[in-house]
Amino acid sequence: MLMSDAVYKVLWVDDQKEIVQGYQVLAALRNIQLIHFESWTDALPTLEKDFAELTAIVLDANCKWKTSDMELSEGFLGDVLSDLQKMFGDRHREIPWYILSAGTMTNFNVITNVIINRDRREKEAYWGKALYLKTDFEDQGIENPLFDSIRKVGETQSNNIVLYRHKEANQYLGDHSFIDESARRIMLKALAVLYYPEENLNYEFAGNPIRKVVEYLFKAAYRCGILTDDFFDDRGNLRIWNCMEYLCGRDVDLSSNKDKSRVVRYGKRGKKPDYSDYDSVLPTSCYYSFRGLLNYVNVDSHTIGEVGDAPYRVNADTKDLFCGFVLQLCYYIVCLGGFLSNHHDKEANKAQMNCQVKNKNTAPVPSKTSSIEFIRRETTDSIIGHDFTVLEGKHGKYAGVCKIGQGIQVGIMARIRIDAVEPNTGKDKKEYPFIATTITVL
Repeated sequence: MLMSDAVYKVLWVDDQKEIVQGYQVLAALRNIQLIHFESWTDALPTLEKDFAELTAIVLDANCKWKTSDMELSEGFLGDVLSDLQKMFGDRHREIPWYILSAGTMTNFNVITNVIINRDRREKEAYWGKALYLKTDFEDQGIENPLFDSIRKVGETQSNNIVLYRHKEANQYLGDHSFIDESARRIMLKALAVLYYPEENLNYEFAGNPIRKVVEYLFKAAYRCGILTDDFFDDRGNLRIWNCMEYLCGRDVDLSSNKDKSRVVRYGKRGKKPDYSDYDSVLPTSCYYSFRGLLNYVNVDSHTIGEVGDAPYRVNADTKDLFCGFVLQLCYYIVCLGGFLSNHHDKEANKAQMNCQVKNKNTAPVPSKTSSIEFIRRETTDSIIGHDFTVLEGKHGKYAGVCKIGQGIQVGIMARIRIDAVEPNTGKDKKEYPFIATTITVL
């Protein structure tokens, strides 16, 4: 894979800040981002946080363990590599490491010969050599073999390949973008299950990762003024379903008391039965697929910040379904990120909320679950001839607001066109008012 514009993150630990600043300019010309720290204890939090995204680690041979230390430590390399080996074992991943030193400290050759053991030498064919001298480095400039080794190994690392394949989504994730850095880390792990299952057998997450990324998306919309305080419940948790409906251009019932019903929507209502001309943040076509995703993650499950999230495991039986929803998330991230990049004015975003307040004495109150109330207004014109994804709920397989009729053989996640329907007279008719009787698998 050609990854000419991929960025390779490198953790660089050296107490001489001014020297590293010069290296950073040369590294940037090779798309290498140096994350510099002057001591190991300062570097550790970033190493732990960004472990999955790091391409390499570069160490000075004679450096400080703590920034407050008055003297450099000749035992620095041994102590650091002891930490690294434990971390590599715990996380089942090794990060290539290199030594860049002036070579002037006492017993330099003895120390480096011990540190660069047989295991590290055996990796030279893949990682490149372990030891580089600063004097040589300064003479070679941009053609320096250390940078060449970092780029070579970076182009084959699964984490970099995953980030590059989804660079459109990743540009909106992180500390300097719209959506929280935590969502970026979750997505990197989740996508690794898709592209590198052999490296992520029975991968375990702390809580449902899809649910958590959805919340990070909605919280980004809240910070930008698109969603308001009305979309949080009394405990401060997001009303996930309401957020989704609102962003997809649907009417949302935000009833605040027993006497009034407050129905809101983003922007102006359109006229077309498929909602394609309605104002919305996400494309209106996202509604049905997003519905399936929320049914999959369970909108009543634990939310971010709650204690006791049960471990979420991806195995061979659930991997394909899980990965399908992860790819959907990539699309939603691109759509939301693109929208936010073109709508910077928080107050203008808030002003797009259109609201109707009706008194119970003068008008009927919509259902508390706006999705159910809105489904009742679906017509055959908005269903027949349209494409949907087949999902599975508690009542069986469905597509859009249609149950899949008995006798129709079709797999979950299949794309179909609904050609004919009949009214649903069963107990679940409020949720699925129609039954698909004839379909075409696309």
